Amino acid sequence: MKKYRVGIIGCGRIGSLLEDDPLRGKPCTHAGAYDKHPATEIVAGCDIDKKRLRAFKKRWKVKSLYEDYREMLAKEDLDFVSIAAWTDLHCRMVIDSAKSGIKGIYCEKPISLTLKEADSMLRFCRKYNTKLIINHERRWDTFYLKAKELIEKGDIGEIRTIVGNALSDKPGKVKRDSFGGGALFHDGTHLTDLLRFFAGEAKWVIGYEERSYGKKYIEDTAFGMIHFKNGIHAAIEGGGVRKYFNFELDIQGSDGRILIGNDIRELYRAKTSKRFTGFTELEKVDFPVTGKRDNPYVAGVHDLINAVENGKESSSNGTDGRKALEIIMAIYKSAELGGIKVTLPLRGGQN
Repeated sequence: MKKYRVGIIGCGRIGSLLEDDPLRGKPCTHAGAYDKHPATEIVAGCDIDKKRLRAFKKRWKVKSLYEDYREMLAKEDLDFVSIAAWTDLHCRMVIDSAKSGIKGIYCEKPISLTLKEADSMLRFCRKYNTKLIINHERRWDTFYLKAKELIEKGDIGEIRTIVGNALSDKPGKVKRDSFGGGALFHDGTHLTDLLRFFAGEAKWVIGYEERSYGKKYIEDTAFGMIHFKNGIHAAIEGGGVRKYFNFELDIQGSDGRILIGNDIRELYRAKTSKRFTGFTELEKVDFPVTGKRDNPYVAGVHDLINAVENGKESSSNGTDGRKALEIIMAIYKSAELGGIKVTLPLRGGQN
């Protein structure tokens, strides 16, 4: 079996360190996924933090370590690169990787800070025939794939509405120009990506936000109402100043409902009410997942390999990542303009 040589840029949490979290399912990082996949081998790591590099070397038995990713690209004969660095670095790292001849790039979400950056990333990857995937890992998760299958089979009828949230505590005083946004931006990108995964292309959005530190700083809370071309409506919330973390989607159809999120997957079907004569109500039934659950991170690596070998686009490709970002940017824009309707696509590649 061919072994693809991998270099990882960013040896922090999602790059490697979360493997040390005893509560998480494994693997749960880029390094962990490559280590588990039989067709990939980690041969180099890069981070500006020397302590992280030492930990990376010890954990994954990697000899080639770098503090400058450009040096790693120049010296190592790599097939794939993972980019697990801060979002404001994604654009330059993806472009440099594509120029170096890398076959495939596994980039963290969100794709970039701005749509202009995302467009540059996509353009250079096309130019150099580099496959780009974005780590919206739920697209490779067994439960989300089953939910999509149920929807496409008509098990809950036609989707009418989707309600989603990515809730977290109040953020610190962080500037938007370097961090992009708050929970809607960094965790909510999974929400907007999944909305497209289940509902198709968005047509317009209306947004509302609360920024306790002012417009130059990331939001505490952001709400979005999204209308899709097929008539589906969605409502999402990011942040919300909660004392807990929660991520879930409530997908409501004409004949049933799917509730899916972090450690929750429930299926309801419309049945004759047991409480009210002449009424139909939702009744919970078993969520039909059988067999072994595939690890989404390893499945992402497999998807990247398939894209490179067969010339096909990944199920979580760069264009998907850009469109997830575009919905978020449209929500921000609508909120800044007082909640007016903003149509998609955004004209002129607006941020």
